[in-house]
Amino acid sequence: MDQQRFLQQLQIILDPSQGNLKEATGVLQKEFYNKPESLVFLIQICTSHDDQNLRQLSSVESRSLVSKHWLKVPAVQKPQIREQLLRSTMGESSSLVQHSIAQIISAIAKIDLNDGEWADLPNLLLQAGNNGNAAERAVAIYILFTILDTLGEGFEEKFQDLFNLFNKTIRDPESAEVRINTLMSLSKLAMHLDSEEDEAPVKAFQELVPAMVAILKDSIEKQEEDHIMQSFEVFQNLLGCDPALLTVHLKDLVILMNQIAANTKVDEDVRTQAISFLMQTIQYRKLKVQGMRIGEELTRTALQIVTELGDASPGDDDITPARSALGLLDMLSQSLPPSQVVVPLLNALGQYFNSPDPDYRRAGIMALGMCVEGAPDFISTQMKEIFPMVLQLLADQDPKVRQASLHTVARLAEDLVEDLSSEHARLMPLLFQNLASAMQEYKGEEEGPTLDIIKAGISAIDAVVDGLDEKDVSPYQAELVPILHNLFKHPDFKIKALAAGALGSLASSAGDSFLSFFDESMHLLQEFAAVKDSEDELDLRASVTDSMGEMAAAAGPERYQPYVEPLMRATEEALHLGHSRLKESTYIFWGAMAKVYGEHFAPFLDGVVKGLYDCIEQDESDLDVDLGSAAKDLVGQEVTFNGRKVKVASADDEDDGDIEDIDLEDEDEWDDITATTPLSLEKEIAVEVIGDLVTHTRSAFLPYFEKTIEHVMPLCEHPYEGVRKSTISTLHRSYAMLFAIAEENGQMPKWQPGLPLQVQPAKEVQKFGEILMTATVKMWTEEDDRSL
Repeated sequence: MDQQRFLQQLQIILDPSQGNLKEATGVLQKEFYNKPESLVFLIQICTSHDDQNLRQLSSVESRSLVSKHWLKVPAVQKPQIREQLLRSTMGESSSLVQHSIAQIISAIAKIDLNDGEWADLPNLLLQAGNNGNAAERAVAIYILFTILDTLGEGFEEKFQDLFNLFNKTIRDPESAEVRINTLMSLSKLAMHLDSEEDEAPVKAFQELVPAMVAILKDSIEKQEEDHIMQSFEVFQNLLGCDPALLTVHLKDLVILMNQIAANTKVDEDVRTQAISFLMQTIQYRKLKVQGMRIGEELTRTALQIVTELGDASPGDDDITPARSALGLLDMLSQSLPPSQVVVPLLNALGQYFNSPDPDYRRAGIMALGMCVEGAPDFISTQMKEIFPMVLQLLADQDPKVRQASLHTVARLAEDLVEDLSSEHARLMPLLFQNLASAMQEYKGEEEGPTLDIIKAGISAIDAVVDGLDEKDVSPYQAELVPILHNLFKHPDFKIKALAAGALGSLASSAGDSFLSFFDESMHLLQEFAAVKDSEDELDLRASVTDSMGEMAAAAGPERYQPYVEPLMRATEEALHLGHSRLKESTYIFWGAMAKVYGEHFAPFLDGVVKGLYDCIEQDESDLDVDLGSAAKDLVGQEVTFNGRKVKVASADDEDDGDIEDIDLEDEDEWDDITATTPLSLEKEIAVEVIGDLVTHTRSAFLPYFEKTIEHVMPLCEHPYEGVRKSTISTLHRSYAMLFAIAEENGQMPKWQPGLPLQVQPAKEVQKFGEILMTATVKMWTEEDDRSL
């Protein structure tokens, strides 16, 4: 192997000005990385070369080649390589290189220890961790951390020795690095402990928890950012391990995290991490937290933190303690009894609503909005006392309080339809007033409180109107429709989209009384039914499509007829624009057309059914993309892949994405943790719409019936519960349609209740019924989702 040429290619990778980067990468892959000697040479470079950057690159490249080449390296060379790796890590000045070499050692150890080789490594590391200087102890324990991460259960015979070591190093008096490495090692060790199999190591771990917590406290006090984040990660990971590990100290830990969250003297990132831990604790240990009776304390702290919201726009995605606290209130209200969350919240709201500080008034009304979904029945019983305060804050002198109140009205209207509908006479004038005032104050700015109030006002009106019946909503049309029409002239696409949604809700609720506004409204909407030049335009097009579907029911088949063909062409085109939400809106529009036109929708069924089949047939496995370490900057962002938006969760090419088994601690109310992709949501809507088509187009759908069942039936086993719900619903609706058609066509007499069977179903109906019931019973016995 030409070592000089090999080294040159590596140097080009580091500094592309020295040559062609693409060519150098190709040479490395084709000429060198396919040979075992390349691994040996890379290890020599990373353990001995003067250039730190070259050592780092070589160590990373070495690690990726171990699994491919280590077994092919001559046995005579291995002892020297192992010794060289250990010696170089102990003496390495760069922590980055040091950690990368440790990863090489763990990759080799994973192979060697399983093959009965390098048997003295564990004892060498234990000895260095016990007796070396501070730097050597830190390195030894970091190597143990990497080995536990990759080997885990294969290290079981050393667990007691590890506990003996970690009991000392978790309190190391000289080195914070030793302590933090021990903390991380304990989190990896915890993943392999099971209290039902062996209680002794679990008890040993429990005894170390106070010392582990001390590291978190010390890191926060000394403002060591890296150690703080590593510590939080450890405690969050422990929530996914055997519950017994934290049970003894869990309440103290929750109290500590609540105190950190409330502490305005520490960094905001630290506080949000503490709130994140509280949210995960409620998710993973709901019954334990409920038993602690600590919900009131958590609720009051979260409410106080919300007062820190400041002047940020609602559209701002920055993670702050105040925003996280709102999420915590939402989770608390949904997970704990009202007596622990909503009752103390309502008791505290009076002083917040009446505070002279607008930040407190806003915090109170936002907290109410966040908690209504979790306890709608209880909050409904308190609406006589709450509602006057809502009206008061809708007329507040401070714009941000009014805006927050509008958002809360929208949430109340979604979950307390009857309560809000009964108060529409007092509520709607204030909503109109807020919207009209903001529209008047708008001076062309692209962002700011005025725009925020316009958006919140439209959303609140939309939500309230959607719950009103025809007689209640009709009196508002003359005032509301011109306002919504006027908003279509607004330059902000989001405002246009919200106006379209509100117009659709109004038409749906008003029914026949909307007809006098129908043609002008459709003319306005049609202008945006085919826009496609930007993401904002596609979002608007989706909202417009939804709205026009709702208007179809209000207008009826004859009045809507002139719009059907151009809109069907526009929706079929929409499927090819790579926009998930627009696809969903298209499917829903088709369902709306089927409801309005019934069997007369037959001329469009060929294209519609094909579009729905195409959606169902899409392969979701192509979303599992290995982006590699080069995509680090994309983590947390959305990228477009195969025409779909995909959120990048991790760029670590070493992470296989496995989720460790979680002990449910008898809490069988959890939903399965599954990835919900945009494509899963598309399929959920598509299958639901197939049910609408089957139900409403009836005999016109029969030519597609058998093939449709073949497409839909496999989705009974889809990983996303939303798709499974749509599937079981659509299959049973299909059976009902087939049964009704068989009665109408004289294939079987009219059904008569009672056993034994009075009427024998038609042969096709009976056959489908057997298939359907087999699938249903199988799902029913295996399904974890309670509502499904």
